[in-house]
Order: sequence, then C-alpha cells, then structure tokens
Amino acid sequence: MNAKAIRSGTILIQVLMFSTFIAPKSYRVANAGEEQALIVAIRLRSGDKGDADERKRILDLEQELSAAIKESGAGEFDGDEFGKGVCTIYMYGPSAERLYSVTRPILKTFHPPTGSYLIKRYGKPGSKQERLSIASEEEPHK
Repeated sequence: MNAKAIRSGTILIQVLMFSTFIAPKSYRVANAGEEQALIVAIRLRSGDKGDADERKRILDLEQELSAAIKESGAGEFDGDEFGKGVCTIYMYGPSAERLYSVTRPILKTFHPPTGSYLIKRYGKPGSKQERLSIASEEEPHK
C-alpha cells in the first residue's frame, strides 16, 4: 500500500470512531436539557391511594395515553405515582404542547374528578410551566 492510501484509511477510521463513540453521546446530552414534560395530577376519590376500581380505571387511562404518545411519536409515557389522594402521571418529549394535543382528547373523555389538573413544563424542572384544569365539567384554562 502506498502512503496516501494508508493516510486515507486512517482518516476514515478516525471519522467512523468519532461518529460512533463521540457524536451520539454529545447529541443525547444536548437534548436532555431540552426535554419537556406533561404532568397529570388526578384527584382520587377513595383514600390516599384510591380503591381497586379507581386504580384500574387509571391504569386503563395510562395504557391509552401511552399508546397515543407512542403512535404519534410525541414522546414517551414514563409512569405514575400514587399518594396523598392523587395519582400523578408523567410524560416526556420534545414539546409539551405536542404531548398536550395528543393526550387532551383522552383526558377529556376520562372525566377526572374536580380538582384534577395538568402541568405543561417547557424544559427541565424549574423551567416555565403552565397549569390547566382537566376536571370533567371544566375546559382547561390558563
């Protein structure tokens, strides 16, 4: 092999190594801080963690939300927390507005109890956020 071919091969290997090992990590770190959230707080009617029927109803809701988010490509469904008379549901993606537009019809047909709400968070915790009512009798408002 001549020196030019060896040099070209070496450069190609360096480019491939950079794009394989360095570039993807940098990309993920840059996007992690930009992730937005949709956080839903559903008031429970039955005690601190709700009764079996209430929990089943919320599990069904979560399956619908997860499927809609996945199908739309709006982000990801992360899970829930039960306690203190509330079930909090967490969803993340590049746009809180997009998550809201995908999930709002599902939440509206769920008919959550009065006092339930959602938060659209426009970045990491501590970023600007907007709280909206999702009670069955009310339209979300600012």
